[in-house]
Amino acid sequence: MDDNRVEMLVEELEAGSKHEEKLWRKLFPGVVSGATGNNLREMIREPLFGLPHELGETALGAKLKLVIGRTPTFPTTEFLPLILELCGELRHDSEQAVRELERMLSELATPIIRIWAEVLLVPLIGSLDSDWAQGMAEKLLERVSTTRAKVVVVDITGVPTIDIETFSAVKLLGAEVILTGLKPEIAHTLVKLGIDFRMVVIARDLEDALRQAIAMIEEDRSRQRKIVWARGSNFPGECHNRKVLP
Repeated sequence: MDDNRVEMLVEELEAGSKHEEKLWRKLFPGVVSGATGNNLREMIREPLFGLPHELGETALGAKLKLVIGRTPTFPTTEFLPLILELCGELRHDSEQAVRELERMLSELATPIIRIWAEVLLVPLIGSLDSDWAQGMAEKLLERVSTTRAKVVVVDITGVPTIDIETFSAVKLLGAEVILTGLKPEIAHTLVKLGIDFRMVVIARDLEDALRQAIAMIEEDRSRQRKIVWARGSNFPGECHNRKVLP
């Protein structure tokens, strides 16, 4: 196929962009070169990967039908199985990209922020379906365990529903849960369900939640100091280190 014939075909295809024109010009010499098998695959792989992105599969199929009709030497037998294979690879790549995007969106929707050494903040955003809720619960429990957090502040302002069972699991790991951003309709539903609110501490807003978290940490540290002091006072010989007042 000479350059004039390539130009005529490109014009007849009415390419919608310069990039599409470039891809067609790369494709035509390969399909009429007489190459077969892997050689043909390597020659036309790049344009065939680019054209579905540029046109979509339906428009690409219509234009290829026109090209085949205008090119008597077009290697249809070799070409069609190859393009189906490449389209399958493109679909697989697209599905992987979608899954990765969903994973990234899930990460963004359920960030777990360590705001102090022993305090985690979890601002929930979006709609918590069962898969999302399960993933969030697993991620939160792992972070509570690895960071040895004492308090988890959960801001549910951005979600319409919550999974209260997750908070029970957090309690089992030894961390307190402070819940803020509770909407009236959610509160009403939880009361009707008979949820035991002793498993969480309710805060009016995020500022109040952080204030309570600090108080909990200070209270825990004070309790730990008292325990250490009480144990130390029982050590033999400890009385010799004390001053005896007259």
